[in-house]
Amino acid sequence: MTTELATRATALGLGTVCETARDHREYGERHSTLHPEVWQALRDSPIPAAALPVAFGGLQWPAGQIIDAVRRISLADPSAGWAAAIHAPAGAFTARLDTRTAAELGLGPDKPPPLIAGSSIPAGTTEPDNEHVRLRGTWPLVTSAPQMTLAVLAAPDPEDHATRWWWVAHDDVQVVQDWDAVGLRGSASCSVTCDTLLPRGHSVRLTGPAVFDEPLYRFPLYGLMAACIAAVAQATAEQSLAAFRELATTATPRHAAAPLAHLGPVQDAYADAATRLTAAAAHADSTVEAAWKAAQNGSVPSTERAALRAACSHLVQASATVCQDLFETAGSAALHRRSPLERSWRDSAVVARHALVASRGRQLAGALMLTGTAAKDL
Repeated sequence: MTTELATRATALGLGTVCETARDHREYGERHSTLHPEVWQALRDSPIPAAALPVAFGGLQWPAGQIIDAVRRISLADPSAGWAAAIHAPAGAFTARLDTRTAAELGLGPDKPPPLIAGSSIPAGTTEPDNEHVRLRGTWPLVTSAPQMTLAVLAAPDPEDHATRWWWVAHDDVQVVQDWDAVGLRGSASCSVTCDTLLPRGHSVRLTGPAVFDEPLYRFPLYGLMAACIAAVAQATAEQSLAAFRELATTATPRHAAAPLAHLGPVQDAYADAATRLTAAAAHADSTVEAAWKAAQNGSVPSTERAALRAACSHLVQASATVCQDLFETAGSAALHRRSPLERSWRDSAVVARHALVASRGRQLAGALMLTGTAAKDL
């Protein structure tokens, strides 16, 4: 396929996801899962293959292209964008697998790309069992749990007790339908349980080097995941700004002589919110670009990794604050569930609680900045 045809196919695939997600957004709010047509569009889109190695039938996109695709889908529906933010970078997990293990897991150039999801919370246990390991446990907050085709679940290595991520087929996990959150309701981030025997080789250490020495796999994996999450947050705040502009032209507060758009304090609050988001997004973009250039030239220095993680966390927090401030500024006009401002406020609050972009992410960056100590998961 020529570059031009590939670009057109990619745009078409993302366009279908965006259009379908936008049309069925309310379904996710009501049923705590995306509409079946949205799940199908995601599976058929470039997202599952975006970070998958070419050797396994993937697209191996540049980091910036993956992040931009997540943001585009999130503008249509943050819940669908959240699913994309998990599945797109997860393809890079497979870059730590050798070809034989990948084939055992159903990966290959002649196989459809898997829809990978999982949990980095080491909630499971492992026990040696001859040439296998018995993996048991319950893992919370597994996005797209009912739809994923391949799970990757954190648990200790039975020998050295260091955390490894274990590959488990969907048929070997049980989904607990317990997702009923205030925001990102369509993401189906359910708990999963399993009690299964796995070959010892069906696990990876995400902090170790990839098998494939390519820019995408030299790019910080945790930084890529954090940037995808930040893309969801940014899109949610952009939706909030757009919704507020529309509301401000018609909503007139009680005892006011003009609509919100003509009130000085409202103008001040809106300009401040828009500028804060623009600045945070520009800073995050610059750190992604710097890390990508370093990955193209070799390894990414710890300073670049720390800057990337800090910028992603900052963008998420800035986005959540923008959604909160605009919701407050709109007053009672934003209280109803039909209000996009109310929905953005809820979605942004959930995004901001992901460990990669919450306190832990900032602490890792700050530790490097203050002490020179670089954690493996920076």
